[in-house]
Amino acid sequence: MKRFSWVLTAPITLAILVLAVNNRHDVTLEVWPFGIQLDYPLYLIILISIGVGVFIGALIAWLSSGKTRKKARQAEWQALDLQRELAWERGENQKEREKSQSRGQNVTSA
Repeated sequence: MKRFSWVLTAPITLAILVLAVNNRHDVTLEVWPFGIQLDYPLYLIILISIGVGVFIGALIAWLSSGKTRKKARQAEWQALDLQRELAWERGENQKEREKSQSRGQNVTSA
């Protein structure tokens, strides 16, 4: 798994470095409704845009899977309840067996 991580991470890091070196010149970014002008290197604007896009995409994916996560939690709770009920029933059955065995011993010893 570590090798796969390196195989994936190394080219991405190299691409980011090449992007940063080749796009060092400043670009003026205007925020339209507010009339703000910002001067930043082009690579920084590109990387921040990619980061914001990844964050928004992850947020949308997380929000859209809410119903599935809720169903999974409910199924887990139901399974735990059934396990507890099964353990209780097994304990009750064990008590019944012990009672019947003790009755059988009392009858034979009398």
